[in-house]
Amino acid sequence: MEELFTKKEAADYLKVSERTIDRLRIKLNLPVKRIGRQIRIPKSSVELLLKQDTMSAKERQKTINNLYGE
Repeated sequence: MEELFTKKEAADYLKVSERTIDRLRIKLNLPVKRIGRQIRIPKSSVELLLKQDTMSAKERQKTINNLYGE
């Protein structure tokens, strides 16, 4: 199973605020896992955030689709 981050863990990993994580997640339409009312961010989604400046939106969406078999 893939490693999952809380918003705080993802924010700490990327050295940004939790609000920035929310904005990026929404803006980039990153997949997350919901566990009850909580969200967990797969490590692959965090890695995509690191690559956001070097990938086009089309490349990013293709990568996300490949990760989740869509």
